[in-house]
Amino acid sequence: MYRVITFDVYGTLVDWVYSIKNFLMTYISHDAVDEYFRCDIEEVKRYRPYKEILRTCLMRVAEKRNISLDDVLIRSFVKHFARSPPFPDTIYGLNLLKREGYKLGVISNTDKDLIEITLYGIKDLFDYIVTAEDTGFYKPDPRAFQRAFQLMNVDPREIVHVSAYPQYDLETAHSLGVKTVHLNRYGYKWSPEIRILSELPDLLKRL
Repeated sequence: MYRVITFDVYGTLVDWVYSIKNFLMTYISHDAVDEYFRCDIEEVKRYRPYKEILRTCLMRVAEKRNISLDDVLIRSFVKHFARSPPFPDTIYGLNLLKREGYKLGVISNTDKDLIEITLYGIKDLFDYIVTAEDTGFYKPDPRAFQRAFQLMNVDPREIVHVSAYPQYDLETAHSLGVKTVHLNRYGYKWSPEIRILSELPDLLKRL
């Protein structure tokens, strides 16, 4: 029944928390991390390029601490975000899914040029790559998913969407009738759940 597996990218396939946390601890403050991610989920309520959201949230936590940032540092932060590393289980898990014959896709809250950097070296594993730049909406807006499915030309009933985030992805996808799987990176509660991506092929056989 399910032939396409779509993924959130940042926080699910790659460790953006590691990248952003280390950058903030180096140049801003160790206590700015939670505040930064609260800013992100507020700012994605309306669309503009994700680079602007990265810039806005970085400047907000810096200004609160009376830290001035130059353009070089801000541009470096954007590239640092884009270079977020894959989790240790990501590449193996994706290859297992390809071996099983599934088509793979990403639906990501980012820009097309940034996702190119992030997926460098593994882009060939994906049949569909859809960003907020393509849809004009950020998750959790339902239109982000609806437009992505249209661009992919795939029936949502044939899709399983995988994410580490109920609040960005799973709640909305589920409300649209899409089967969802929680890849538990951060301790959120959602069912069904896997702990590492290589568990997903076996779970898909039981759905």
